[in-house]
Amino acid sequence: MREIIAIENDKIIVKVLTLGAILNSFYVKSLDVDIVLGFDNYMQYIEAGNASIGKSIGRCANRIGNAKFVLNGISYKLLANNEPNTLHGGQVQFGNEEWKVVDKSFDKVMLEYDSPDMESGFPGNLKVTATYELFDDELKITYTGLSDKDTIFNMTNHSYFNLDRNKSDILSHELMITANKVNLNDENGMALEESIMVEGTSFDFKEFREISDHISANGMKLNEYCKEILNGNLKTNKVLIDNLDTNYIYENFDEKILCILRNSKLNLEILSDLPDVQIYTGKSLNVAGRDGHYGSYAGIAVEPQYCPNAINYNSFIKPILEKNKKISHFIKYKVCER
Repeated sequence: MREIIAIENDKIIVKVLTLGAILNSFYVKSLDVDIVLGFDNYMQYIEAGNASIGKSIGRCANRIGNAKFVLNGISYKLLANNEPNTLHGGQVQFGNEEWKVVDKSFDKVMLEYDSPDMESGFPGNLKVTATYELFDDELKITYTGLSDKDTIFNMTNHSYFNLDRNKSDILSHELMITANKVNLNDENGMALEESIMVEGTSFDFKEFREISDHISANGMKLNEYCKEILNGNLKTNKVLIDNLDTNYIYENFDEKILCILRNSKLNLEILSDLPDVQIYTGKSLNVAGRDGHYGSYAGIAVEPQYCPNAINYNSFIKPILEKNKKISHFIKYKVCER
């Protein structure tokens, strides 16, 4: 039975769906604002498809190249649902499945999903828990996995944030991203094994910058921009790109501030122990939401995760969960009035 579970403290009310362990609402009481995009109808979450609004993403967030990987000498073939790649878990996506509530209190809820061996082509009977918990001005999400075979485990939350009451777009929001490096993308949006320093490029948010300073709907397409960098043909660093859909590289398991998003009234600080973070400024959004129509740039997705396609690369930490060895990773969202 599908449920909406509300947890609350003095500063925040969060609503979570058993469908997809979805973050449906993140309401900041003092400012009377919900800072995530969402829907009032369950089916809209599924119909929104690969936009994945609010969903808990697994078994593997982001893309796996050519819909295949090798683990322990065994080749696994997946569904190419984002040709030619697998995106956000492939055929069966955790964000579309019904989770079970296993624990609940006033400020905490834990949900569980059992993914059978070879679901979507991934090995191992995998038990996943998603725990949402409030601490003062902070929401913490913890994803835990346990499998009876070595498998891939790369969970994230795919909420889109917009700190304004009017959810028109996030281009006037200011963004700071602490990473020094990013992966470049190929023509299909796949993060390449090649990486660059952000300094002097449109990926540079080391200091707070208005998102529109780097992104323009009339700018150079992201993948063309990456190709220009790879080929050394970029004439100027002032060229605007039309979107961020980019993996920022940390490659460690330390707790760290990944980014801070702010408008005139609120700071949202996002921390995690996951190795990297995908930043997506929502250019392809085009769906009717609870706040009206969500069009291009209506929200920004911040997805702490392992590097896309890391299972097939040698330069990045691989998202391998060893059999009978439980692993957990967390994401923290901290709000502060300005």
